[in-house]
Amino acid sequence: MNNPEQKIQELTVWTSTKCNLKCKYCFVYKLNEEQPYKVMTTKTADQLIEFAAKYVSPDGRIWFFGAEPLCNFDIIKYIVKKSRSKGYRWHFGATTNATLIDEEKIQWMKQANFGLLLSIDGPKDSHNTNRVYADGTGSWEDAWKGLTLVRKVLNPIPQIRWTVTPSTVKGLADNIKTLVEEYGLTNLAVDFTYEVEWTKEDLVALKEELEVFGRYYYKWMLEGKPVFSMFVRDANAAITQTVRSWCNRCGLGNGGLGVDYDGTLYPCHRFIDSHKIRVGDIYSGFNDLHKRWIEDWRKIVPYCEEPKKCLNCNYKNACSGGCIAMNYDLFDTPHINVESLCTIKQLIVDTLGELCKSLQDNPTFQKQYRKTGLAPSPNTRVQPQKPCGCSDEANQRTVEVQNVQ
Repeated sequence: MNNPEQKIQELTVWTSTKCNLKCKYCFVYKLNEEQPYKVMTTKTADQLIEFAAKYVSPDGRIWFFGAEPLCNFDIIKYIVKKSRSKGYRWHFGATTNATLIDEEKIQWMKQANFGLLLSIDGPKDSHNTNRVYADGTGSWEDAWKGLTLVRKVLNPIPQIRWTVTPSTVKGLADNIKTLVEEYGLTNLAVDFTYEVEWTKEDLVALKEELEVFGRYYYKWMLEGKPVFSMFVRDANAAITQTVRSWCNRCGLGNGGLGVDYDGTLYPCHRFIDSHKIRVGDIYSGFNDLHKRWIEDWRKIVPYCEEPKKCLNCNYKNACSGGCIAMNYDLFDTPHINVESLCTIKQLIVDTLGELCKSLQDNPTFQKQYRKTGLAPSPNTRVQPQKPCGCSDEANQRTVEVQNVQ
């Protein structure tokens, strides 16, 4: 870290390389088809706790991830129990596809005050388009059973992580309406798969869906229904933020780290298994790349692969560079955003910006979104951004890079 006294706020830990699903858009490229599954051992878990004791804030978080973290549920229980026995009070939770949640697990989670982010892509037909088992059958029935247990025992309104692809964009607005009005699920982190082709027809369909969604959303706000939407968050951030903040995006090995099953450290969890940007390990600490990675990131403001798009971008003030690992996948650099992300973000602002302006004095809206456009919900895994204080020199370098393109 830049400041040795600064504590990490979150470790995102892979419990294993195993998953019981084979989602069509999964970014875990290897998923161990070429080699046996690997799992975190108790020896590694012990060292993880020691590492966390040294580097993680006392009120920080250890969040379990991986192909599917509940495939190695025993190690999760081991880490939580041992951490508690040593007096550590970190917050614990996991991102899960919900299919492996049963009565025994949910009761343990309740006792452990364990948080969950559930990957469910809406109603049955939408979900089963991409979130499938290895034999191609849909996982919705099992995921919905898990969600039902979570709502009954742990959290009546858990956050849903919903991924949209071109194949599921049609009907999106009504699918969101179904979850909100029929099931009372109002904490919806709906986002897109950007590293695929979005045709002109797909974007036209998306704009139509956003327009319908906007009408629904306006009604919900007037009714006092506290619906959180990433679309609205982004549009609201674009129209209210006056200072662009991008330097500490996703922690980038500073505020947060990814930890592999074997204890290797990465700038974030998505770098695990598909990248070689290793910034240390839980045994020996950080390496030289850790500091260099952060310094290199701060040198250039992130920009679109089609740089001219940045010149009149209506999303610019809210742009933090997209997913850095995805950028690396596509361009071998963290600074270049895939054009589809820029196009979709601009489309969101264009379609929902006026809606956000009209709701600035709505009390329900203001409880969901601060002036920065970020939701204050404790279930929302997004940290408030602060002006990064980067010099004009970094911005000037970005202009120079864009001019060369």
